[in-house]
Amino acid sequence: MSERTPIIPDLRGKRVLVTGGSAGIGKAAALAFDANGCSVAVLGRRIERLDAVANKLKHGVSIVADLTDNEDMKRAIQETIDKLGGLDILVNSGGVTTEEMSGSDEAAYLSAIKLHVTGNLTLIRAAEEELIKNKGAVVNISSVGAVMPTATFQPYGVAKAAQDKLTQDLAFEFASKGVRVNSILPAAINTEAFDSMAEKKGVSKDDILAKMAPIHAMGRVAEPEEVAGPIVFLASNAASFITGVNLRVDGGATLGYWFNRSNPME
Repeated sequence: MSERTPIIPDLRGKRVLVTGGSAGIGKAAALAFDANGCSVAVLGRRIERLDAVANKLKHGVSIVADLTDNEDMKRAIQETIDKLGGLDILVNSGGVTTEEMSGSDEAAYLSAIKLHVTGNLTLIRAAEEELIKNKGAVVNISSVGAVMPTATFQPYGVAKAAQDKLTQDLAFEFASKGVRVNSILPAAINTEAFDSMAEKKGVSKDDILAKMAPIHAMGRVAEPEEVAGPIVFLASNAASFITGVNLRVDGGATLGYWFNRSNPME
């Protein structure tokens, strides 16, 4: 258990599904829920990586599914309910930037929206009845890309902005039914994605992280556990009166620090 993991008693015994649970933020969230006594299903495409995480959990199971296939996602929700005996918390952490999203044509935007917006919606709708029955919670993992303009991966940022709006709309819809829906907007996080980027660019991961650090007012990149903590909080009764929030967990990246880090009057 990380020293950053909050322990919240009401989470004990909850049934949790974490998409993208084999690595990065999803893996950290799965471990954090496990430390709180939850039963956790980790969902992804590669069984070996999922099992490597599930085997570290006291009550963990692997769910293999494709987040771009609607029927597969519906099947995965039912499989989770069957394996865990129900579902109380859904964490939508699956979704990355891909080559298909790096363009500026319609196909790139549709690819991003399919994964980050309609994909989330399909999972939530498939879990809706169970979440309402259990007065559950949904936490969507968005990105500061939703609020910070960028010259690259524009479809990803647009999709994340739409995801945040979807979070608010669903929070409003489900509020009277006892289900809370929130999202978290991380900035740069030290995950395996930077290993792949470093290998592709032929540089070290440390060099990339060092270049990313000054974007944040806190002067560093975050660890996955620093996002897992807020996820656990938003899913728990400690956040019982919080819904429809797009919470920035960004080390001050969206404060405009990159623009203001030097005083133009000096």
